[in-house]
Amino acid sequence: MIYEDNTVLIMEDSYSLLEANGISSTEPAQQLISTMILLGVQRHTAKCLICLHLHGPSSSIALQKNCNIRQPDVSFAIAELKRLEVVKSDSSASNGRGRPPYIYQLTGTIEECVIPFIAEAKNNISNIVSAITTLEGLVQSDKI
Repeated sequence: MIYEDNTVLIMEDSYSLLEANGISSTEPAQQLISTMILLGVQRHTAKCLICLHLHGPSSSIALQKNCNIRQPDVSFAIAELKRLEVVKSDSSASNGRGRPPYIYQLTGTIEECVIPFIAEAKNNISNIVSAITTLEGLVQSDKI
């Protein structure tokens, strides 16, 4: 079956991706990030999710520092995590002028928070399998 062959290739690509990024394949947090990227999750979104899991509720500045990403990337990642309803935000007390910073935190455990990512990946797989079936049917028919 084609999926068995592809699974082997995907696992090899996963280890190649880890090695290419200088990531030790024994670090669980890095493995989570790399695996999420293989599922199609943006790197900064995966990093923010894992940082919130590891460090708990965090401000945008803390996420920038802990994830080693820029502020616009944090904003994009938080928007995606909110869309999937895995992050909530609360404004913290302000010590001065201006808008108080938001504190972001996961809405559940890491196991619960990866469920929407898995569901989206499974949906993408279904769409790809359907497209492959359609393509095979089109090229095998005499309609071209």
